[in-house]
Amino acid sequence: MLGVKIHQMRDGIRLDQQHVTEALLDQYGMNACKIVVTPLTPNEHIHPATTEEVTSFMNLKTNYRSAIGRINYLSSATRPDLSFAVSTLSQYLKTPGLKNWQAFLHVLKYLSGSRDQGLYYPRQTSKTITAFSDADWGNCNVICRSTTGYLTCFHQCLVFWKTHKQPSVSISPEEAEYKSLCDITSELLWFKQWCEEARVVKLESPICIYKDNQACIKTANGDCNLNNKHLKHVDIQLHFIKEVIKNKVVSLHYIPSAQMLADFLKKSVSKDMLERSLQSLSVL
Repeated sequence: MLGVKIHQMRDGIRLDQQHVTEALLDQYGMNACKIVVTPLTPNEHIHPATTEEVTSFMNLKTNYRSAIGRINYLSSATRPDLSFAVSTLSQYLKTPGLKNWQAFLHVLKYLSGSRDQGLYYPRQTSKTITAFSDADWGNCNVICRSTTGYLTCFHQCLVFWKTHKQPSVSISPEEAEYKSLCDITSELLWFKQWCEEARVVKLESPICIYKDNQACIKTANGDCNLNNKHLKHVDIQLHFIKEVIKNKVVSLHYIPSAQMLADFLKKSVSKDMLERSLQSLSVL
């Protein structure tokens, strides 16, 4: 019913949607297409369509909204590597253009070469959960909003992940990082409560959150003045984070940007960076 196959293995389980991916490729005639190695072209910005591009796309007589919905289904279930591409292409559901459609076909070319990829969960008894939170400041060329990307895992095996454009413009990288930190912290509080209420597992505290922005970490840990001119207008978020840190629900730790596993969720990265992150997260 969910379209996810569960493979029981000697040392764990593996989840994939190869059959769903192949049906999608068949639907759009992309089963024998030329393969690419990233969901989107690295460092390429996709812009809103011009009137001419919208007209050209309409002549194709295809349903862009339905197409994006199909890859969103994969992204939300077993394919975190599609998350940024889906978030980006979903911004043009109302007036898609030919270039937006070509970007969707690029995603299918990537899927054609990775159709059997899925999530692997080895047997383990650990109760330790870790999270990675990141933000790409002002990466939208149109309205200058930032993109949040975060993920949570048990011993680097993915539990949940998300990419989304922030709801308001951030005036500094630190503010964008704070918004992403607030998002993942709220998600972790919900997940911790759900695990305990459902008696699935009692998670160890504090939950470790990794960030690659030292200014954000210092402010959250109380090492900087709350009157920071770049953060005065986000006081509620600041105090929320400070409270959960004080109560030892979460703890913040610095990690170099080169080791940030959530990097592929906030932007389109190179083949090497993508593969390194996915292997570290047991997306195989």
